[in-house]
Amino acid sequence: MPYLNINDVIEPVTETSEFQQLARVLWLDTISDQVVLFNIVKTPNKPWVMRLSELISFLDNGDIKTATIVPSPFMLRIEEDISEKEKCSRDKNWLRIRDLIETEVPGEIFQPGAMGRLITDQAIKCEIPKKTIYRLLYRYWMNGQVRNALLPDRFNSGGPGKPKQYRVGKKPGRKAHFQGVEVDTQSKVLTEADKNCIKVGFSLFATGKVGTIADAYIKMLRRFYTSKTLPGDCMEPPLLPANELPTARQFAYWGHKAYDDITVLRGRGGERNWKKDHRPLTGTVRDGLRGPCHLFEIDATVADIYLVSRYNRDWVIGRPVVYVVIDTFSGMITGVYVGLEGPSWNGARQALFNAFTSKKDFCADNGVDITEDDWPCHHLPHEIFADRGEMLGQAAEGLASGLRINLGIAPPYRPDWKAIVESSFKVLNVTTQIHWIPGAVRKRNKERGERDYRLDATLNLAEFTKIIVQGILHYNKHNRQPDRLTKEMIADQVEPTPIGIWSWALRNDRIDENSQADELIYLHLLPRDRGSIQKGGIKFKGMFYICDLAVEQNWFARARHRGVSSILCWYDPNSTEHIWIQNNQGNFLRSDLRKSEVRYIGYRFDEVIDMLAIIKQESPDSKYTKLVSKVSLDAEISDVVKAAKQDKLLKTEVSTKSEKLGNIRSNRASERLQERKESFVPDDLRSSVPPRPDAIISAGVAEDYAGARSAEVFDLLSRLRPGAKK
Repeated sequence: MPYLNINDVIEPVTETSEFQQLARVLWLDTISDQVVLFNIVKTPNKPWVMRLSELISFLDNGDIKTATIVPSPFMLRIEEDISEKEKCSRDKNWLRIRDLIETEVPGEIFQPGAMGRLITDQAIKCEIPKKTIYRLLYRYWMNGQVRNALLPDRFNSGGPGKPKQYRVGKKPGRKAHFQGVEVDTQSKVLTEADKNCIKVGFSLFATGKVGTIADAYIKMLRRFYTSKTLPGDCMEPPLLPANELPTARQFAYWGHKAYDDITVLRGRGGERNWKKDHRPLTGTVRDGLRGPCHLFEIDATVADIYLVSRYNRDWVIGRPVVYVVIDTFSGMITGVYVGLEGPSWNGARQALFNAFTSKKDFCADNGVDITEDDWPCHHLPHEIFADRGEMLGQAAEGLASGLRINLGIAPPYRPDWKAIVESSFKVLNVTTQIHWIPGAVRKRNKERGERDYRLDATLNLAEFTKIIVQGILHYNKHNRQPDRLTKEMIADQVEPTPIGIWSWALRNDRIDENSQADELIYLHLLPRDRGSIQKGGIKFKGMFYICDLAVEQNWFARARHRGVSSILCWYDPNSTEHIWIQNNQGNFLRSDLRKSEVRYIGYRFDEVIDMLAIIKQESPDSKYTKLVSKVSLDAEISDVVKAAKQDKLLKTEVSTKSEKLGNIRSNRASERLQERKESFVPDDLRSSVPPRPDAIISAGVAEDYAGARSAEVFDLLSRLRPGAKK
């Protein structure tokens, strides 16, 4: 039983095979053990016959094999794409050979001596030459014995890839007209030298060295198609005659043939822009990811809004920086940082710390009440893809060496390498309606006379952070991306949202978490600075903190005795309530803000630092008023001293040194007694006890704790103490 079919193509394998080219099976006759073959060549001959059993033996021996060839391009069209003119031509040709194909006796045309006779009769019947019948039959057999093989083949018309050969005296190109009248012009037939000149000139445009094709054309003419001038001739070299110049159309045509559109696009826009905006996208960033926590992306953007200070809404503090950390697999926003830290490692690590820790306390600090299920992200990834600016440096290397996180650095000016996080910024802007909030940056430039949008700034940093957090919660719950679903997710009817995919992964143990101790997270992500142990607590950034270890070991009592000592502190820049210190074993211990420092709760460290700096500041008016007062004080002091000196000079008696210094004690007592006599006491508080008559000054020394005046003082104090009656 043969395993060949009509229309199968036979391909030679060995050099000893009787087949030297492709051949198509036109007819099989198992009874007579014959097979009709037709060579598939450019100029075919008549079909030929061989024994079917011999052909099958060649197949069995491996001398030949069946092959598959692609149909000609003119046949690769569906019926709707074929024009009516082409259909008419096909059907006309089919009628010319149909009676030879569809005969009462199948395969009649392949019988010995039948082909010539049948074709002659058909040519007479159709009133066309026999060679036309042969041409149509050969075309029909060569292209698979289908009716569409008779369609007009215009795909190769015109000699593609071959230069045109113009007859002598024939004018190439379209006829020129001027004011409706044909003008006799002679276009140049380009030589290979001309085409090389065009290639050189067009390269100026292709590489972006000139602005337009017209500019490149002018420079080519000036370089290659001007007559030579004599040395010293300052005149511009004259252009060759018009019939010796390539036209602008020829320049553009042959220039584009030398430099295709992709080459021009890459050359004029630059390789960087090509890779960013025009390169082919043959995959997604999720290809090859195992699941959530395999890869995080992080990036920062300057928000399109101006903010004000929390202490005074008249103080504009500029635009905040928003850092976002996203899980590439699920699209989940796992961490965020909103602050004034420019794109740097300081801002990036705060966002990463937020991504690796629970969000419940973070949201509570920003006025948003959530449960752990609302934002269930507190995991470390295996890889982080970031921008060069914020992640390069020794500090970021701690992620790799200390937390076992591989870093991927995007090339400069290539935001497309972080497509997920870049697109999330756009979604967040729309979700939070940031461009409609007072103080938002307008897309168009401010026109003359228009109000400066910075003057409308209303939100402070805390309020803007609350809006961003609410926007992230909405994004994680409702941003649908069905293309992220896998076959298993579709079977489990998972909602195509970030939190839906993340929660499904949690339930099915698909999160490949990079588990690390909290101490390592604090050590490598929290910023640190020096504090001091003082008698009032651990002083850090102008605030005091208390911890159990310090109380147990009497750190503060020792500070009163031995003085201030230094200590290394770790802190979360987003909250002043806690700092962390290390004990002797290296474990992190939390220190809480002292109760007397409650005024700092709810603020960030940078806000407290700014507040303390503002308090210490003195206004220019205050400085001037203080200066005026000091000058006036100095003048008054000088006047008093001057008057005293003059009064001293009026004294005529001259005292010796011993007279001046020998009676200081008695002089002091006399002065004190005189002061008591001249002091003012309100009438309702004056003592009713009469002065003692025996109150005298003995030996020139006044009684300090006895006498009439002392009695008055004791009576006054007894009535002034709490609970006493006046």
